[in-house]
Amino acid sequence: METKFLLPHRVKNFGWALMALAAIFWIWSGFMPDKQFHSFSGTVFSIIGDNDSFGKTVYFKFIHTNLTFTVAGCAFIIGGLLVAFSQEVIEDEFIANLRLQSFQWAFLINYVVLFLLFVFVYGTLFLWVIIYQMFLILILFIARFHYLLLKNKN
Repeated sequence: METKFLLPHRVKNFGWALMALAAIFWIWSGFMPDKQFHSFSGTVFSIIGDNDSFGKTVYFKFIHTNLTFTVAGCAFIIGGLLVAFSQEVIEDEFIANLRLQSFQWAFLINYVVLFLLFVFVYGTLFLWVIIYQMFLILILFIARFHYLLLKNKN
């Protein structure tokens, strides 16, 4: 079966490792005071940001900011995509059908959760919840796909 968008199976383990390291780093950095991570900051190009010396929004400027969560988030996304889009050892029509079912399920659950978040979460906390919700569809797809693989293997 021809698969256009799948990566070789060998990158899956690298993806798992990258996801795990990013999750551990994200959790660990969440419990540390901001002072611990000032050394992990740098100057980056920002399309839109609020790092002006007067607290104003700036557009298309270089800003100096903490990169901890940026690096952890990017690493988690890259690792998750490597896991999600890696071929299985045997990639056939059945596996393709499981992928499709898993994606549809993850997409539906993701938007049900998003709807509930819009209805029940307010204020600044809503922004934090939405940040975590961005990763939800990837996590749901990976979890559901591997659950179905395990369930059908037995």
